[in-house]
Amino acid sequence: MLSLRRLLYSLSLQVRGGSGHRSVSTGWAPVGAAFNVKQQRRLDVFGKRTGLFGVPELSSPEGFQLVQDNALRNSESLVEKVCTAPPSAETVKLFDQLSDELCKVADLADFVKAAHPDSSFRDAAEEACRNIGTMVEKLNTNVELCQSLRELLQNKALMDSLDPETRRVAELFLFDFEISGIHLDREKVNGDFSITEDLCCT
Repeated sequence: MLSLRRLLYSLSLQVRGGSGHRSVSTGWAPVGAAFNVKQQRRLDVFGKRTGLFGVPELSSPEGFQLVQDNALRNSESLVEKVCTAPPSAETVKLFDQLSDELCKVADLADFVKAAHPDSSFRDAAEEACRNIGTMVEKLNTNVELCQSLRELLQNKALMDSLDPETRRVAELFLFDFEISGIHLDREKVNGDFSITEDLCCT
């Protein structure tokens, strides 16, 4: 199965020049914005807590639960839209939004769990990483979600109407499903997923 890093990024778009990867646009301040030991107490000009990287919820370790739960709820909603809407260019956009929703939390949490000086923040970030990772793995083996993408890719008229980048993105999303064993025997895939989930949570 996938490595943990691949698991967390397996839904991210992979189009950036010749490198084959594209950074996910999250709408949050970049993780590269350095923080220090007093980051969680940093105040803006109005005296309000800004939270890690400008995310208000992350002014305390408990905020990771909030941003994680919000991302998971939004992801479930996006999955429902993908699975119920007819195949179109919108399908790829919804996959893009799904990628952003999960990776903006995973990317930030992955950095915080390794670099924050406060163990309570590190622990909360690690838990968020595990939960987001479990969600991504479930999505990677979601047959209905994959079928929505296949229907788009198998519709020549629709594919011809897409620009080359969008077509390539759709193909790469399908590749992510395939390397997760979406086309294999369900019993074997479910067994592999259980093993992966156990490894992620140890």
